[in-house]
Formats: sequence, C-alpha cells, structure tokens
Amino acid sequence: MAAKKYKHPLVEITWVDAETDHGWEETSESDAVLPIATTIGFLIRETDDAYLVASTISETSSNGRIKVPKGMVKEIKKR
Repeated sequence: MAAKKYKHPLVEITWVDAETDHGWEETSESDAVLPIATTIGFLIRETDDAYLVASTISETSSNGRIKVPKGMVKEIKKR
C-alpha cells in the first residue's frame, strides 16, 4: 500500500523547553540549564511567533497539537 500524501509536511523541531521545579531547594544548588526537546509531527500552521505541529492528522482535522514558540527553536527540518 502506498503512503498517503497530506498537504501538511512532516517536520522535526529541536527546541529549548521551559521547565518548572516545585518544593524547597537551596538557591546555591539551583540549576539554570534548560532541557532540549525534539518534536516530530505534521506542520499544521506557521505564524510569525510559533509553529503549530500535530502528531496525528486526517484529511480535515488534527489531534495531539503543540505550539512551539519560534524564539525557543534551535532547528527545524522538513522530512
């Protein structure tokens, strides 16, 4: 069976993620290193500020969406 072609390209985005901590910690032991994340999915929309990527698509809708701010993106590759 041939792979179905969709109008939304498959992308791989490498980006700097935000992170929260909870609970009491010594401030001298605080770590300011941010995690690097990778998202792979279908590029549904691109705006001036963000990429909207979905993990699952059909011909008319999508699910499992994430908005990644462009200011956090290190690299984007079309697959």
